[in-house]
Amino acid sequence: MRHAALLLLVALPVSAGPHEAARASGAAAFRAAPAAFVAPEPVPAEPVLQPALVPSPFAPRAGRVRVAGRVALAAQLDKQRALIARQLGARPWDVGVASDAGLRAYYLTFTPASQPGPVTLAPLGDLNRLRGDGVNARVDSATVYNFKVSANIFSPTRGSTLHMRPVAGVSGPSHQTKTGVVLDAVKARAFVFRAGGKEFWLHYGTDVKADGTGFADTRSFLIIHENGLSSKAWPLAESALAPDAAATVDLGGTRVVLTRTSGGELVVAETVR
Repeated sequence: MRHAALLLLVALPVSAGPHEAARASGAAAFRAAPAAFVAPEPVPAEPVLQPALVPSPFAPRAGRVRVAGRVALAAQLDKQRALIARQLGARPWDVGVASDAGLRAYYLTFTPASQPGPVTLAPLGDLNRLRGDGVNARVDSATVYNFKVSANIFSPTRGSTLHMRPVAGVSGPSHQTKTGVVLDAVKARAFVFRAGGKEFWLHYGTDVKADGTGFADTRSFLIIHENGLSSKAWPLAESALAPDAAATVDLGGTRVVLTRTSGGELVVAETVR
């Protein structure tokens, strides 16, 4: 997300007490989904972001397969770049998320909503700042907005608030959006499938170049299982799936079979004994 936010879009190691955990958890929640504007809450013992998936060739002896879903990749590509639509400065923008191939750097993306135009990448840097002073993101040459999350301690995941405010000297409206609205947008723009009795969200996005100057020629998947404090997200490089070759991946004990077809689809199946 890439994704993720993904869609927008690595959990922080936390061994301190509950107050320190609360400060660190915003980044953990951010990385749980391409939209990741999720407010602080206790951090799970296991990281949200899991190691990159390494597919293994599907062995027919593993059993029959049941197709759980299929998606046209061209239609799914980069949908996490339009999670929410807001006027920032003098014009409307689609706001989303992206990251580099290694999930080391995260970005907000701004795409002109009213007419075609280039996508702006705004580096997020240290995600802890989202719960502190916020992150200043340059939308265009004349527009800079501060993005900040404030927590609702009674409903941190869905009841917290994402604030978008113009910095001093910039004209434009301010916005407040509940994190639940953003999470709903993350799911709405994902390819949703069920396997092993669980629901998974799949995002497919173009990687950001390592130097952050634009988009690379590579693409990646992010598969998310949203489950509160036990949420998990698995990255997968598109190049790891050879065309028309069924491959098995393990999503936290749920094994699914992925086939990237030469016709431009991703077919998701699960084994059936």
